[in-house]
Amino acid sequence: MQKRIGIVLAIALLLLSSAGAQDLFLGLGHASNFRVGPGKDSTGTQVYSFNFVFSSVLFNAAGKIVDCEFDALEVSTPNYDGASMPHFAGWPGSPEPNFTDHVTKKVTGKAPTTPEAVSADVNGWKTKRDRGDAYGMNPRNDWYHQMNVYERLFIGKTVAEIDAWYARYFSDVNGRPLNPETTVEKDAAKVAKLDPAEKAMLVDVRSGATKSAWENKKPLAK
Repeated sequence: MQKRIGIVLAIALLLLSSAGAQDLFLGLGHASNFRVGPGKDSTGTQVYSFNFVFSSVLFNAAGKIVDCEFDALEVSTPNYDGASMPHFAGWPGSPEPNFTDHVTKKVTGKAPTTPEAVSADVNGWKTKRDRGDAYGMNPRNDWYHQMNVYERLFIGKTVAEIDAWYARYFSDVNGRPLNPETTVEKDAAKVAKLDPAEKAMLVDVRSGATKSAWENKKPLAK
């Protein structure tokens, strides 16, 4: 992760020097949230997690995005069954929480909270991009593929335009892209205001865009 951020900053500095520092602006941002979930373990004990999202964004003088990259660190309690999910069992010496085996999907014991165990967990944390295909979504449709598509969509837009785009095309219920076939009343009301082209775009954003972006990728330089 640190290597990637260094590369992004190096590219940004090259762009700044070639285009003129007065024409481009580099912004580094972050946001975090705490989540009850995802789900519960096999004993019915609640899973908890948090996300720390960070970004590197280049803006031009008009406030439009020239380039951007996003990543996120998601960490859960050890009773979540995802194989690649970073875990945090608690401060050293705290009561040992349930540990879920990612193969059996069942609680198989307790996660140790010795200083050595907690340190090993924290030192092994990986961001969602670092987790790659191990994140566990559909092949060629994993988190980083989806984020690549959003990064391309944001280029050429201002933050205000992205806010308006999000408000129009994303669910107020779960924050995800609207499903044109939704039966959720609040989402269906938003979908009803869209024209056929917009609904087709949503289908592509939800399913085909990430796959086609991957299959149509081109090298930046020969």
